[in-house]
Amino acid sequence: MADEKKTVKETQENGKLSKVVAFFKNLPQNIATPFKNMWHELKKVTWPTKQDLIKYSCIVLIFMLFMGIVIGLLDMGSSRLVTAISSLKGTEEQVATEDITAVTDAENAAETVQEAADQAAETVQEAADQAAETAQEAVNQAAETVKENAEQAAETVQETADQAAETVKEAADQAAETVKEAADQAAETVQEEAAGQEAPAGNN
Repeated sequence: MADEKKTVKETQENGKLSKVVAFFKNLPQNIATPFKNMWHELKKVTWPTKQDLIKYSCIVLIFMLFMGIVIGLLDMGSSRLVTAISSLKGTEEQVATEDITAVTDAENAAETVQEAADQAAETVQEAADQAAETAQEAVNQAAETVKENAEQAAETVQETADQAAETVKEAADQAAETVKEAADQAAETVQEEAAGQEAPAGNN
């Protein structure tokens, strides 16, 4: 019965030791898993591409150009209307001068609209390029930071697991030595008792 109890007790201790070793063995993987999930989520982030920014900028510029043409036509029409009204009151020379002035104003307005559209296009293109570069740099920095943190955590966990494994191994060695010493003492005691019992039997 005593041997069975010792066997059951040793089996329980071995089971506990195996659970502790398994816990520290799986600890690096359990800690590294959240960092891996974070890395996968960062890969799923969708940033606006350079083509999308250029497409939307072109739409805005086309709309601005269309409105500039409409405003220019309205300005030309109003100028012609003013010229027609003033021609009723003025001479033919004044009418010709006003027509030339209206045409000149219309040409100047068209040139101004074209220059404004070109400047707006350049500004939007530069802003799109800067935004794309900034987003790419931010993503690269975040990826490097996550990778460095994951490597440091993995190294720390590996060191902790190694230390824990060494500690558990030393404890197991000590326990084995203690059990061996107890077994040797028990064997010596049994042998002494057996020798003591054989001695009286020989005397008889």
